[in-house]
Amino acid sequence: MELKIKKAEFLRGLRIAQSIADRKSTMPMLANVLLRTSGQNTVLVAATDLNVSVSAELESENAAEGGLTVGAKALHDIVSNMPRDELSLVRAENNWAEIKADKVDYRLVGMPDRDFPKIPDHEGVDFCEIDTTVLREMIDRTLFSVSNDETRFHLNGVLFESDGTTARMVSTDGHRLSKVERQFDGAPSLSAGIIIPKKGIVEIKHLLDSDNKIGLAVKSPYVFIRGGSITLAIKLIDSKFPSYEQVIPKEHSKEIVIDRQLLLSALKRAQLMSSESRGVKFSISENGLVISSDNPDIGEVREEIEADYSGEAVSIGFNPRYVIEILSQMATDQVTLELNGELDPGLLRPFSGRDYLGVVMPMRI
Repeated sequence: MELKIKKAEFLRGLRIAQSIADRKSTMPMLANVLLRTSGQNTVLVAATDLNVSVSAELESENAAEGGLTVGAKALHDIVSNMPRDELSLVRAENNWAEIKADKVDYRLVGMPDRDFPKIPDHEGVDFCEIDTTVLREMIDRTLFSVSNDETRFHLNGVLFESDGTTARMVSTDGHRLSKVERQFDGAPSLSAGIIIPKKGIVEIKHLLDSDNKIGLAVKSPYVFIRGGSITLAIKLIDSKFPSYEQVIPKEHSKEIVIDRQLLLSALKRAQLMSSESRGVKFSISENGLVISSDNPDIGEVREEIEADYSGEAVSIGFNPRYVIEILSQMATDQVTLELNGELDPGLLRPFSGRDYLGVVMPMRI
């Protein structure tokens, strides 16, 4: 195996490959990136953690065919710091990789390419072109509320539903829920929702940031995302997502309209006096909204902000971080907080729209 390749072209594949390669795995091969020439002008760069895989077909000048695998992070760091715009890579004896540019010469320990896990095949899969701006926004509005608790496998990803014209993404960690719905012409028509794991969603976002034209295809048990010559294959979570519609309150007895930025700023100040076990108290009356928090170990805070509300007074506690993260994903000047009792979940949504909402479970204060 012998090839020459532009530094920028090589990095285009190595950046995403090194983020997918699993350096913590008990299988050393999963920390590696696969390099395999194809014909005279293409080299395949691939990586996998067995759940998320990437394959990139990059332009190169190949003098001899072959393949090998080397440490993904080490190769990425070496190429990033090469002094010239072009470099050469040769497979030497015992699968060592010799990487040269100008007067710099690296030798990197490698392993045979035949031992590398099989990358899911996307040949013959029907891709549909999708709006990257819309998909990026939907990811931003749901990624933060995915559960990190690995014992709750069914909550470790984002639910994606699509009927071909409208797409929906939902995530929850059991304490809060976020849901976004958008017109999504060209999206696939799915008979049932799919759960895309968090790491896969993060890698999709990376690909969206580097390519303006994205293709999407679902072929169980994978979702494929293609941007130019780079393709992601993400193994779907084989589990049942909670019935999220049952979590979202259908009716409310109290509705408060608040300036989003005022509420966001007040919560950030009150958060300084809160902890994971001691939240922030919302005291709502016709006089407005009082945000307060007290912590015996630190101190207390109280702030009044204007709010449009007519009804009986109510007090409820929330984890401020959960509310802040939801408010940060809204762009409207005003938001609506819908409540029932002090032990019922609160529903936040933009005052002028119905396509995004967040649900936050209350805390005892």
